[in-house]
Amino acid sequence: MRILVVSGRLDWSVPTTHALGLVEGLIQRGHEIQLVCRGGVFLSRFRDIGAEVYEYPSSWLARRRLTSFLQKFDPVVIHGTGGVSAHRIGARLSKVLDRPMIHTIHSWLGRDRLSRGSQVASAVIVINQDLREHLVNDQRIAKDAIRVIPYGITIPEQATIPWNPRGIPVIGTVGRLEKGRRLDDFLRAAGILRDRIGEVIFTILGEGPDERRLRSVCKSMDLEGHLTFAAPPADVDAVYRAFDVLMLVSDWGGTGLHMLEGLARGIPTIATSGGDVLSLLGEEGVCTLVRPDDPEALAQAGERLLADPARAQKQIELGVKHVREHFPMRAMIDRVEELHESLAQAPVT
Repeated sequence: MRILVVSGRLDWSVPTTHALGLVEGLIQRGHEIQLVCRGGVFLSRFRDIGAEVYEYPSSWLARRRLTSFLQKFDPVVIHGTGGVSAHRIGARLSKVLDRPMIHTIHSWLGRDRLSRGSQVASAVIVINQDLREHLVNDQRIAKDAIRVIPYGITIPEQATIPWNPRGIPVIGTVGRLEKGRRLDDFLRAAGILRDRIGEVIFTILGEGPDERRLRSVCKSMDLEGHLTFAAPPADVDAVYRAFDVLMLVSDWGGTGLHMLEGLARGIPTIATSGGDVLSLLGEEGVCTLVRPDDPEALAQAGERLLADPARAQKQIELGVKHVREHFPMRAMIDRVEELHESLAQAPVT
């Protein structure tokens, strides 16, 4: 099957790493994939796994040329993988190419964040039932247009190795640097841990519009030298290898995939219980949960894990087991394939 995948900018984000696993899985099953995106550090990674990639141009003439290439490719379906930019581009290409569009949504949306893509899509994919109910009740999207397809995660072979933190342990977080991620709570927890146990390194891997302000807060807290900001590389495994403990904070969701990716790689994980996190866990011991807006609780959770390697190792074993049983990549690709095929066979209206 010929599938056109549409993404926004391929920098580190939930939509990007989700799209990478999806595209790789579809290619391994023999599908032809072309990808339209806004550029980004992951662009070459998609080419490495066999996808033909186009950057969406800004000029009308270049867009017209791109459209002619895509018409020759003649996709059966268009799949927007998340993010407002992907949804807008997908909606345009769906209209021009006269092909059905699927729109993936990863987190709760306010009305001001809802793209037109949700309204014109032939089908919408969400990651859990709670998000489906939110879209039906709050966004007025037709219930029968929404499919619940949980994330699929590949378990690396080294995921079950014994937890062996560095001499100076690294507590890190990853994701888009934007308001709503509660990264101020991560900074405050870092300050508490620095004062209590001293020898800890804190890392924020991510880019986004809130970076400048967060750096200013870091400086005001005298965390420079203890905390580093860095752009994550286009290598999912390398990102999580950089941490001894993963700490994820968010108000409105969008961190659940990062949590599952960390658990799958044997990283003891602490997360605030807002957004999509609770719906992806469902059992105790898999992840250390703390309530939102409580830096003291975040710090205490980090201190307990570092002081109790047996506790951390037990959490790792439960986390890997949970991801393997509930979020296999095979199951996600099966269900996405089924949706693609159903849209390809639907009569043209």
